[in-house]
Amino acid sequence: MLPALRRGEAAVMTLTAILPTLRASVPDPLDPSAWPAHTEPTVDDVRVAAVSMSRLAEITGTPCVHSAEQAPPRYRSRDWSPRGMSVAVAAVTAVRRTADGVVVELDAVLPDCAVTGEARLIGRRTTAAPVVVTVETAASPDAASAAAGVRMTVPRDVAVGDLVCLPCSQAVTHRLLIDRTAATDLGAVSVAPSSTSEPAVRVVRAPADAPAGVRSVVTAVR
Repeated sequence: MLPALRRGEAAVMTLTAILPTLRASVPDPLDPSAWPAHTEPTVDDVRVAAVSMSRLAEITGTPCVHSAEQAPPRYRSRDWSPRGMSVAVAAVTAVRRTADGVVVELDAVLPDCAVTGEARLIGRRTTAAPVVVTVETAASPDAASAAAGVRMTVPRDVAVGDLVCLPCSQAVTHRLLIDRTAATDLGAVSVAPSSTSEPAVRVVRAPADAPAGVRSVVTAVR
């Protein structure tokens, strides 16, 4: 039985986990509450509102992120409104198999809102048995220590170049996937102009508990 994951939900034993060969024709099930609305899994991809995540990574490169709305819960109040969510796609840049287990390095920084328990390998079909791996990243200098102990479940034959897709419970930007400090920066940030003729830019970020739809406010400071 797979051990519980440290961040996100615990690994769930499904029929495709017991009989991995079924994944050649049947996609692994996903938790609808953890993914955006209109998310559809296939045997080698995840589509969000008909947008292919593997195709998105092919066009834009990795890491990349797709923003969407929260799926409506089964029971909800009349004043319920969907919050913003995201789906992140990262590439595997290194795989190390040691006596202590498998370590996978990604080219993205995992934000705190990433649901690693729902991570999926996309871009190819595989019938390999699932395995819990430790995640590392080389996207920023302090990312390795920040991601220490983060685990997710992927097929045992995971290799360099594979794509990993996972949902985020909040709307995230591309910057959060490449800069760990951005994920915790909720205050004001001043950006120096590239030339004396350009104004300085001050970005005021909304707090983490701000209502959905409240985004960063950008002002030019002369």
